[in-house]
Amino acid sequence: MGEIIIKVIICITYSLFLYNILKELLILKESKWVKPLLFLLVLYTSDTVIFPEEITGCMAILFEFLLVILLFCSKNYVHNLSCSLVFYPIIVSINYMTQDMGLLIWKYIFHESMTPIAEAILSSFTLALRIPFWYLIYRFTRKWIVDISLNLTSKMWFIIDAVCITSFIGIITIIYNSDSATSYLTYPACISCIFTGLGTCYLCSYISQTMKTASEVQILKYQQSYYEELDNNQQNIRKLRHDMKNHLNVIHTFLANQETKQASEYLSNLSDEFATDQQMFCQNSIINAILNTKYILAKEHHIKCYFLIDIDNNIGIDSISLCSLIANTLDNALEASMQVPNISKRNISVKARCFNGFFSYEIKNTRDNTIIKKNGRIQTNKKDSESHGFGLKNIKDIVNRYHGTIEIAYTDEEFCVTTLIPL
Repeated sequence: MGEIIIKVIICITYSLFLYNILKELLILKESKWVKPLLFLLVLYTSDTVIFPEEITGCMAILFEFLLVILLFCSKNYVHNLSCSLVFYPIIVSINYMTQDMGLLIWKYIFHESMTPIAEAILSSFTLALRIPFWYLIYRFTRKWIVDISLNLTSKMWFIIDAVCITSFIGIITIIYNSDSATSYLTYPACISCIFTGLGTCYLCSYISQTMKTASEVQILKYQQSYYEELDNNQQNIRKLRHDMKNHLNVIHTFLANQETKQASEYLSNLSDEFATDQQMFCQNSIINAILNTKYILAKEHHIKCYFLIDIDNNIGIDSISLCSLIANTLDNALEASMQVPNISKRNISVKARCFNGFFSYEIKNTRDNTIIKKNGRIQTNKKDSESHGFGLKNIKDIVNRYHGTIEIAYTDEEFCVTTLIPL
């Protein structure tokens, strides 16, 4: 009885490290039962026995991972499958080595002759070796996990899959073809699988941080453009204020000579000098900078914009994701509206607000372009399709990351994207 309790405690200990890794990486469904059930399945998976010259254990772990994705994960299955493939070879390698070490010690050191108590101690010891393995893996990966899920697109996850599939196939092949008598020769391959998994995690984190930095640079450019325009407007206003006495004298002269038409024209020109393109669309300074930049671009192409935005600086969505969502949809809307030949019909409408624990966002634009769909997905109609067409895909990735919903609807004259994200 004591032996069983010790083994259960050991299994729970190292399973907690794996559980915490998967919990952060996978996109789980919103249910109070998901996390407890996930831990139980992880506990069962991490204790799977793997022997040389058979692949039952390897396939059992793979099946259990697929079961996790189907039962407990939501939305982005490519992302979830990729995360599973990263850690599948690691689990197989650790389970195989720790199990096989016990068998080799029992067979070659003790010559298959041990008391039940000694066998129990040996079994518990080799099982406990998994604790430092998973502790170190958790220790190294936890600082990368936060970045991994933020910015990688499905296309990038497919590339990660291609890397992981090598370890996936390799570890199964090596274990199946290994000999029980010389099973220790597979240990270098197992250790290589572990380092490959860790290297993949680091690579994902590095790519994600690079994309995050690029997004932050773009946001800074929006802000810089916004504040430079504000500074120019302030300088013009200061200049006009300095010359105001002269302007008033000119107007007074026109009125004294009863030249009201000239006075009116002069006032009109003076009003234009005071005019500014910068507007306050919302309280969020970063979003306001983006909206102003896109608004100026829209005016240059004779596109009427209607912005109804109620967003403050802290809404529970990171600024990079929020800016990407709004900037991408506005870019798509501007491109589509520019293709409308009748200038008077070029319109963009944007509504956004936080209400009842949700962030809602809707953008509508007039269109005259052709909607191209392939396998149920909207494709870009630009000639350079390899370099474009990621706008809607990035938007969907952002919405899925926050467990939100997105609806795309269109008619012959209008295109609409609506998102709802829980805060």
